[in-house]
Amino acid sequence: MKIADILRKFIVLEGLDGSGTTTQLNMLKQRFDEEKTDSFLTMEPTDEVIGKVIRDALRKKIVLDDRTLALLFAADRNEHIYGKGGIIEHLESGKWVLCDRYLFSSIAYQSLFCNRKWITKINNFPLPEYLFFIATSPIECQKRMKSRHEREIFEDIKLQETILDNYDYAINGITGFKQSKMKIFTIDGEEPPEIINEKIWKILFPMPI
Repeated sequence: MKIADILRKFIVLEGLDGSGTTTQLNMLKQRFDEEKTDSFLTMEPTDEVIGKVIRDALRKKIVLDDRTLALLFAADRNEHIYGKGGIIEHLESGKWVLCDRYLFSSIAYQSLFCNRKWITKINNFPLPEYLFFIATSPIECQKRMKSRHEREIFEDIKLQETILDNYDYAINGITGFKQSKMKIFTIDGEEPPEIINEKIWKILFPMPI
């Protein structure tokens, strides 16, 4: 894969289901607001039309072919990046963009059922400036997800173990990613949320802003 473009001020958090990415993004957004620094919080799949179809499939409300689901993720991401009100538009307005999951999730999750090289190819999108992987064990993630009312198709512990291996490939095994200027950090996701968030903040802003 060729070396991808980097989107400055674009921050992505990744991790297994239950790793705490959503908690950390919300805490990070609050920190940006407290510092009066413009930011935009978003997620994938999105809440737009394609994203809603994806969520229905993940919750087993509809049944889709695996390749169809992978293509829908890529289509939702394309709109998320390039569409009206999307990531690039917010970045061009001077905001930081904070995103819960991105193309690395597609490679980690859709590779369970589709060819990994094909998944990587259809997700040829710009990379974030900062990628934080919240490293949390599948066992701990399972404990955290017990209280969820709706479970998604990727939340089985054996699948999560394979997804963790796929994440390693997605983040460390793709030449174009490793050779890019994307800044990659692995954070211990089993520490208290406040400590995790402080570590992320100090990486982003080693000096007061």
